[in-house]
Parts: sequence; C-alpha cells; structure tokens
Amino acid sequence: MSPSFVRNTLLGFGSGASVALAGFIGYAFTARLLGPDQLGMLAYVVWCVTLASMLAGLGISIVQQRFIPNLRAEGRNAEADGLVGATTQWSVGAAVIGALLLFAYLFWPGRSATDGASASSHDVVIALAVTWFICWKLADLYLFYLRGEQRFGELARLSGVSALLKLVVIGLGAWLFGIPGALAGYVAGNLLPAARSFGLLRTKPVVGQALRRQVIRFALPSWATAVIGGLVFGRTEIVFLQHYTGLAAVGLFAAAATIAEVAVQLPPLLLSALLPRFSEQFGLGAHEHMQRLYRTITALLAVVIVPLCLGLAAIAPVLVPVFFGAEFTDAGPVASVLLIAAAVSSLGVTTFYLLQSMGKTGFLLVSNGIGLVGTVALGFLLVPHFGLMGAAWSRGAVQVMVVLIETWYVTRRLDISPPYRALGAITLASVAQGAVAYAIGAELGGAVSLLVSLPAALVVYLVVLRLLSVARLIDPELMSRLVGKVPQRVRPLTRRLLNVPD
Repeated sequence: MSPSFVRNTLLGFGSGASVALAGFIGYAFTARLLGPDQLGMLAYVVWCVTLASMLAGLGISIVQQRFIPNLRAEGRNAEADGLVGATTQWSVGAAVIGALLLFAYLFWPGRSATDGASASSHDVVIALAVTWFICWKLADLYLFYLRGEQRFGELARLSGVSALLKLVVIGLGAWLFGIPGALAGYVAGNLLPAARSFGLLRTKPVVGQALRRQVIRFALPSWATAVIGGLVFGRTEIVFLQHYTGLAAVGLFAAAATIAEVAVQLPPLLLSALLPRFSEQFGLGAHEHMQRLYRTITALLAVVIVPLCLGLAAIAPVLVPVFFGAEFTDAGPVASVLLIAAAVSSLGVTTFYLLQSMGKTGFLLVSNGIGLVGTVALGFLLVPHFGLMGAAWSRGAVQVMVVLIETWYVTRRLDISPPYRALGAITLASVAQGAVAYAIGAELGGAVSLLVSLPAALVVYLVVLRLLSVARLIDPELMSRLVGKVPQRVRPLTRRLLNVPD
C-alpha cells in the first residue's frame, strides 16, 4: 500500500470518527435528558430527515468519489473540473426540492409521530428539521468533493471543528430546549462545510456528452442502490415499531442501534480512501493490485471490527444502561443481536466499494432490492409479534443476507475471493474474547465489570491472534513492513505480539 493511501485512510478515518463520536456522545446525553418516549420522537424525525437526504442524493457523492479521481488519474483535469460544477448544481437543486417534500411530509402525514409536542414546538421542530436537511446536503456536497479530490487533510480539519461544534450545541440545546435544541446541534454540525460549498458554484458545469452519459448510467442505479441500501441498513424498523408498539419502543431501539452503529460506522470511516483508490486503480487497469488490496483490507478490517462487534455484544446488557440510563435497560439484548449481525455485515463494505469502483451498480441494485423486500416482509411478520427483538432479528438477518449475496457474486463472477482462512482465525479469536467479556460481565455486573472485562478481553484476543499466526495469514510482507516502521526500542515486542519472524 502506498504512503499516500495510508495517509488518506488515516485522515479520512479521523475526520469521520470525530463526527461519529460527537454524534454518539450527544445522542447518549440527549437520551438521558429526554427518556425513551421523547427520544423516540427525536429518532423518528431524524429518520425522516435521513431518508429525505438519501432521496435527494441522486448518487452524486458516489460520482464524486469514483469519477473525479479516475479523471485526474487519466490527466483529464478540465473534465474533472466541469463535473465538479455540474454535480454542485444538481446537488443544490435536489436540496431545494427535497426540503419542500420533507416539509410537506412532516407537516401533514408525518404529524402523528410528533403529536406529543405542543403546536408551537411542533412547528419549530419542522423548521429545524428542514434547515438541518438543507445544511446536511450542502455539507455533504463539499465533504465528498474533498474525498474525490483526495484532499483528506482539509477534510480532517473541517470535520474535527464541525464535530466539536455539533457536540457542544447538542448538549446545551437538549438540556435547555429538549428536542428542538438537539436538532439545532445537528444543524450546527453542518454549517461550516455547507458554507464552503457555495464556492463550488463558481466552477463551470461543462460536461461532454460521452462523459455525461457515462455518469448518468452510473449515477442513477447508484442512487437507487443508495436509497434502497439506506432503507435496508438504516433504521427502517422504527417505522414498524412506531406503528405497532409506540414511540417508547422507537426510543429503545434507537438507543440499541446507536450502540451497534459505533461498530457499523467504523468500516466506512476506516475505508474512506478506499473507493477513490479502487476507482483510480480501475482507471489505470491495475486489476491485480485491486484484488490484492481487497483481500488485505478486508482482513485488516476484520481484525478491528469483528472483535469490537462481538465484544460489545457480550457486554451490551451492561453497557446500554451505563451510557443511556436505567430506563433503557431493555435495549441491551436488542443491541447484542444487532452487534452480532454487524460482525458479519460490516465486512461487506470492502466488497461494496469494489463493486462500485468496477461499475457493477446493476447487481448492487438487485442485492439491495432483495434486502428491501426482506426488510418489509420481516417488519410485518416479526415486529407485531416480537416487538423490539423482532425488529432486531429482522434487521440483522436482512443485512447479513445482502452481504453474503454480494460476496458470492465477487467470488464466483469476478473471481476475487475474500481471505477466508484469515477471517476464520480472526473470528475464533473474537469469539474467545467475547466469551471472556460476557463471563466477567455476568459475574460482576454494573459499570465495574466494564473496567475488568474490556482489558481482559483484549489480552485474550491478542494471545489467540498470535497463537493462530493471523498476521502471516493476512500478509506476511505487509506485517514485516509495518514492524519496520515502529520505533527500534519497541520493535522486538511488536514482532512477538504479531508473531512476525525476524
């Protein structure tokens, strides 16, 4: 892996992680202040804005990440600049139309979910939701432009400041004004990148007919895939919960999903530079490099994500009430189910990016379409009878199914197989550390069990990784290079931990 790719990956992770961490802390603080019922109302509004954002996306963020680095790699800079101008105009137009549709839905058919608010508060909530939506779309336009141009340093700095602003305003806003104050925090977190997006309007939208046809053929199925995938991998289950069980269940499910998404959000953050890299290599025709990169990155991702998911699943019944309060205790088992499923589904991000970079949007549309059918069917079958747990089982089963379908396609049709041996060894080590964490949590209970179980699980995980020689299964040469870059004084210890020979 090139130094620039590693640097971009780290910067992309830092930028996204800061925003995700701010959102998690703000959500936990808000949950403690509002309780399950009010949090359920907030979660429903957030879901509506998120869905509107996906519908107004038009596949532009994927176009920015795929075509801009591809065009730059081929030396077609004028066309890349023209595409930036065109995507900017499309984004602004979609944001205006989307804002009008969001307002109409929240003011009329969606009003029943916010009936618990006063009339004046209801209007403020709608106004803030629409404002947040507009700021979000403009902010995404600029942030994905930076990713496409691979300007990850600026992306990291801007995201860090935005995350701090979001956290402060959510905390103060929820404390002083409840749901409207929390929504003001989401607005604040998007203001800075949204303001910078207007500078892109000065770029002339000049796109040749051949490139325009290519972009549209890619963007439309990508957009449909993003919308359907957002419904499959998002919190669509809250619609069924709100209808069949009420807003309190929505609040509990939102708390559980927030814990699970700590792990689920990591792969896109860790791999923020991967889609532009895949696209660049595909433009250069470096297919062997793409295959090697896919296998290595999938294994390295599993080293982090699988133990995190299974470890959090083991301690979720203790972790959820510690973060969100005793009122959310019933969300613990739900979080465990979601995290176990996430241990599998999160690894599908590398497969998804590989398929996108190669233009396999048609198949992605099919796989996610199957997932949407499963989401709706299981929502009607499981949620009315099993409530919260039915929603968790539905979400987990569908997400794992979609990832398995896409992995099958990559293996059988593209002849690019995941590193199964490395993934198997990592899973064994993760199950071992999860079992240790669960046993300690069951024995001690309470917040003190977290202080004991987390380091104990980490030690067990590292020991089993070493016994199974996972580093060599991933890529012996890569591990040797990584060890060579650590300081001399800790190099022998690092070699022993990773079981890398001298």
